[in-house]
Amino acid sequence: MWSSGEAGVKLANSILQIGCGAFGPAHLAAWRALGVADRLVVADPNPATASTVHAICPQARVVADWRTALAAADLVDILTPSDTHHAIAKAALAAGKDLFIEKPVTVTVDEAAELERLAVSTRRIVQCGLYFRFHPKAQGLQAMIAAGAFGRLRFLSGRFLGLKRARGDSGALHNDAVHFIDLLTWLAGEPPRTVYAVARDHFGRGMDDLAVLQLVYPSGAAALIETGYIQPGRWPDAVTPGAVTSKEIAVTGEAAVAEIDFAAERAAVQRGAHRPVDGIWRPDYGALEDPGWPAADPVAVVTAELAHFLDCARTRRAPPAGLRDCAVVPAAVIEAAITSARDNRVVEINYPE
Repeated sequence: MWSSGEAGVKLANSILQIGCGAFGPAHLAAWRALGVADRLVVADPNPATASTVHAICPQARVVADWRTALAAADLVDILTPSDTHHAIAKAALAAGKDLFIEKPVTVTVDEAAELERLAVSTRRIVQCGLYFRFHPKAQGLQAMIAAGAFGRLRFLSGRFLGLKRARGDSGALHNDAVHFIDLLTWLAGEPPRTVYAVARDHFGRGMDDLAVLQLVYPSGAAALIETGYIQPGRWPDAVTPGAVTSKEIAVTGEAAVAEIDFAAERAAVQRGAHRPVDGIWRPDYGALEDPGWPAADPVAVVTAELAHFLDCARTRRAPPAGLRDCAVVPAAVIEAAITSARDNRVVEINYPE
């Protein structure tokens, strides 16, 4: 268990959570589970925040303006609307704070690259809140792929969609597609080279409410991601009350295929391949296997994320879910996807140095 007395860096005087919106309670419950709620300060201008915070973390202190609590904080957890992340993160890094930033880390790739440079120059730990990297089912699948059980990957797909509210600060690309852009790229082990996208703004908000992306990776693997607020989902959403969503991925390799339904907490693996028989390529796959990967609710996953962040802050070890892979790469993919949808063409993705 992390504590202020452990070697590496002086911690524990204060953890500052900035923002307590829809996902804020999950972070509060995670801080409580980690045994550090008595060190927590929550900053949010909404007067109703205090009752929410104190119902979960009675010992926590609540302030309206994060600026009043920044100097005393050792660690900062940013959960504000996405278009505010860049300015808040810059201020926190300039003040010498380690950061956990919920997705999307920034709205633009230039903002992400600037934060990456600032984190390097200030020698701060920054972890990004790409939730599914810490889901035990995704971790089990990634371990199988890394161990070679799938052989060369051929196709990956993800569906993150459903009839739910459209957020006011970002569209489906930034809010939902970013999850599976990161997850599929993590599973593929390389950032995509090109994207072709279709995006629509049926609500007239100036933000997409439907987006479909085709990605191609340098290895030749292809991926398809569907996201939006207008397609029917299959399961009650664990985060957004009243929403019905689908959150599922599939991966096909030379030697196996796998499916994960995160909303239903189901996973299956089939080993095998198509083989030529009498001149026809026929499927030759074994029975469906339950890989035994554990289930996890949102609080359990966020607790795992924040536990990892605390450990990285203590040991000064760079988190794998850092700014390059989880901020710069997804932002570059999304910007290229926006260009592709606007121009109706395949776009090569440029990643800043």
